[in-house]
Amino acid sequence: MENLWLNLRGIVVALLLAVTVGGSALADGAKFSVLYTFEVADPNTGASQLGSQPDTRPVLGTDGAVYGMTYTGGVNGNGVVYRYELGSAKYSLLHTFGALDANGANSDGANPGVALTRGQDNVFYGVAQNGGTNGAGTVFKITASGKFTVLHAFSAVDANLHNEDGANPLRTVVIGTDGNLYGTTRLGGLNTCGPRASGCGVAWVMSPWGSFSVLHQFQVTEGHAASLLEARDGFLYGCAVFPFAAAGAGTLFRMTPSGGHFEVLHRFSAVDASGNNTDGADCYEPLVETDPGVLYGSTTYGGANGNGAVFRYSDGKGLEIVHAFSASNAAGENADGVNPFARLTRGEDGALYSTASYGGANGNGVIYRIGGNGSFKVLYTFSATNPITGSNVDGANPDYGVLVDGDSLIGMADYGGNGSVAGAIGNGTLYRLKLEE
Repeated sequence: MENLWLNLRGIVVALLLAVTVGGSALADGAKFSVLYTFEVADPNTGASQLGSQPDTRPVLGTDGAVYGMTYTGGVNGNGVVYRYELGSAKYSLLHTFGALDANGANSDGANPGVALTRGQDNVFYGVAQNGGTNGAGTVFKITASGKFTVLHAFSAVDANLHNEDGANPLRTVVIGTDGNLYGTTRLGGLNTCGPRASGCGVAWVMSPWGSFSVLHQFQVTEGHAASLLEARDGFLYGCAVFPFAAAGAGTLFRMTPSGGHFEVLHRFSAVDASGNNTDGADCYEPLVETDPGVLYGSTTYGGANGNGAVFRYSDGKGLEIVHAFSASNAAGENADGVNPFARLTRGEDGALYSTASYGGANGNGVIYRIGGNGSFKVLYTFSATNPITGSNVDGANPDYGVLVDGDSLIGMADYGGNGSVAGAIGNGTLYRLKLEE
């Protein structure tokens, strides 16, 4: 009965919101629809039966269903892994993360982050930022049927917030061409970054069955590690950010999968008093390689107007700005978006698609396209939210980008959708944008 109710609710919501998107803006020929609206979470515990705040990029399974995670919600308030069938609009839970004890520990992790990565046989890999047996996060895998396995629980940090293997993973797992899993942690490790004396994080490698080792201990001159990409030349490329402005705005680096060679390719310049610079600031998400040796990425801040930028990097030309997001008004509104936190995804047409978390005409973010010639186009602008409840019809703050499914983009909005008086932030949506023909 519960599955029938979920099925009917998903279909009704999708049909209603395909007809009207109240105050949002669409590019010519595009069609936006909400696939699922997440539940309102308890303002004190973060709990909800089916998950709230889908703060992770969804991924398609080999069965054509969408798989994703929520950062909060579930009966313990620590997030869930879900499955959404595109054909039937059926939403179901695969895993609910466990309750934390007084030390912040549990058996499986808490607050999963950024994205699931699909491996062979419809097995998905991910990380949980918190929880685990030592309270420092976990790496896990889960099957399409919901069989959940912890592959690694990060070790406890000492009084100086250091450990050997890193802590609090909040990025994406990469499956290398060698079949191993690669990733990073944002904290922990042996070296100190920033005035809070927290660890700089590590880069790690793991076999699919859980044999774990550290590849690189990040240093204060390199920054806190973010997500990785395995490029066609066999190197792992990534960005790191500095938690303190005096050091600049982060680095772009590459390293061998063995960890034996590490080099900084670009140091993002410090921002001025207005938050502006020439090359962007704080690149978190994985780069995308469009041609051999040509990498694209986005920075959340910096750029000519302090609202972020899309860049291109190659060994021959270094780092070039493709698009600097425009200045915003006092309400955080502009034409093209603010804070492009998310990764770029290459479409079947060769263009790059992604999201900016804020800005746009209503201040709640946009979906955009970068053409092969560097042209920029806003495809969708998320609608205004109710200032009391945080609700709207389509979602708000689309973090972590989109996946490509034929002629459509599928993504999530972290907030908006259902709202509540307590908190006034909304609880997020899963959406689809059908592209113009």
